[in-house]
Amino acid sequence: MTEEILRTYSFPVAGPRNTEKTLRAAIERAQQLGIGYIVGASTSGRTALQLRDLSDELGYKGQLVVVTHHTGYAEAGGNELKKGDRSRLTEAGCTVVTATHALSSISRSYRTKFGGIDLLEIVAEAFRRFSQGVKAAIECAIMAADAGAVPVDKDIISIAGTGKGADSAIVVQAASQNRFFDMKVREVIAMPR
Repeated sequence: MTEEILRTYSFPVAGPRNTEKTLRAAIERAQQLGIGYIVGASTSGRTALQLRDLSDELGYKGQLVVVTHHTGYAEAGGNELKKGDRSRLTEAGCTVVTATHALSSISRSYRTKFGGIDLLEIVAEAFRRFSQGVKAAIECAIMAADAGAVPVDKDIISIAGTGKGADSAIVVQAASQNRFFDMKVREVIAMPR
């Protein structure tokens, strides 16, 4: 049996400058492990379309799942992923999930109006100790599981970033919100220092 070598990227700074390297590393790791689902966070669709293009270039045959901000995140009733970009993604075979953020939900409204902090905020802050992208990747895996877009009995890869682009990728066994303790983070593929 040959020993498998895992390359982990630790970027000196967070942000979109790491996007291509993060996406490539995630796709290559999915191929090495035979992982059939890659989840990618995307607000405008730019990172998701780049993931789609790189998947084609590298010959990845699995399912791409794009998780967006929930409708109303930036403005009441609005969605940052424009209809044309959503259509381009679905026409390219991607599954697009727009759902309530698993690590904030309605509790964010209470915090903004009354102050204080609740359990979801504490959990989110704990994951941010790794990086904003790792927190978002975990959250996207939960949201994709809640939508039935990824399996909960197999590992997937989840990718997210700090602000725009992608700088974090993890191998994770996803779980729905109500089964959060079944989630397992298996590997960190990339994250900023």
